[in-house]
Amino acid sequence: MPNLADTADTPETRLALAPQDDAALPAIPEQFSRAQQCDFLDALAGCGNVRAACGDAGVSRSTAYRMRRACARFAALWDAALVVARPQVEAVLADRALNGVEETIFYHGEAVATRRRYDARLLLAHLGRLDRLARDECAGDAAAEFDLALDELRDEPELRCEYIG
Repeated sequence: MPNLADTADTPETRLALAPQDDAALPAIPEQFSRAQQCDFLDALAGCGNVRAACGDAGVSRSTAYRMRRACARFAALWDAALVVARPQVEAVLADRALNGVEETIFYHGEAVATRRRYDARLLLAHLGRLDRLARDECAGDAAAEFDLALDELRDEPELRCEYIG
């Protein structure tokens, strides 16, 4: 049985396992065109789900992950897309935590009923996120004056909204 201390993820082992020359770098997948890369990154920024983004771009997950390992720029854009997708992912988490997930019950191959399953872990994760948000000074100030800000937003002309991108 190998000694697990010998295979630990330490700076020394990472340096030893790092490629020593350009020949050892992963090959860039030829079947992943620039247009597909853009489609993938755009879809990833919209949903935060690699599998769904790969489906939208028409590439396999292994091709996308291979490109991530081979191209630092693509990896950086991937990470940026996940940050952009964060609000969408948070909304899905909140919905599943509060409303549960509907499951179909089958009996002898036929759908006979549905039930709603709630996952306490999702709710706890959602509450933890809300707690962190409440501790954030800017978010706390905005939350304290939320009703006033909402009324101001309602009264503003449509075109007065500012772009924050």
